[in-house]
Amino acid sequence: MEIKFKNRWRQYRRRKRWWSIIFDFFLLALIVAMLIPSARKDFSVFVVKKTLLSPRESKKTIILNEKEWELSLIDKEGNKKFLFDFIDKPLIINFWTTWCSPCVAELPSFQKLYDKYKQDVHFIFIVNEPNDVINNFLEKKNYTIPCFKVSGNIPEIFETEIIPSTYLIHHEHLVVHKTGAARWDSGKFMRLLDKLIED
Repeated sequence: MEIKFKNRWRQYRRRKRWWSIIFDFFLLALIVAMLIPSARKDFSVFVVKKTLLSPRESKKTIILNEKEWELSLIDKEGNKKFLFDFIDKPLIINFWTTWCSPCVAELPSFQKLYDKYKQDVHFIFIVNEPNDVINNFLEKKNYTIPCFKVSGNIPEIFETEIIPSTYLIHHEHLVVHKTGAARWDSGKFMRLLDKLIED
């Protein structure tokens, strides 16, 4: 058995180049990781994290109306707030869940962004899961991002079937609308935030 294996390995090495062997092993690791339920999410998060791109500004001009600013939110302490409470600064709204791999993959970049801009930008991370699930997740990852739940109906402008979904709003204008994960601490996005803060 051992001799057979050695012979096959020699034949395989003769037919392949070094980069092709590395690719084959990477592919094998990918298949194994996707078959093991406990490793699937971590591997998926790793892959998404390595492929994140900077978000782009919206090409269409969209202005939020009065009704959309009435979106009702509940913070972690149970206090009720409205979207219009956050109208005085640039506002980032992110819809996410703890079980969504792309959401989890982009959160480190959001945490860095929050640490840098929390004095100048409002952040609202909307996650409608039980408080203990959210708190355990944030504690385990050492995240301090401010999380809220939606109370009541979600205005049509924020309705989405894709998570994560993120919105950057400034002076009632929707500046960025990104569905799917992105790299939020990119230089390009931070330059955009700096420009909005100065405005």
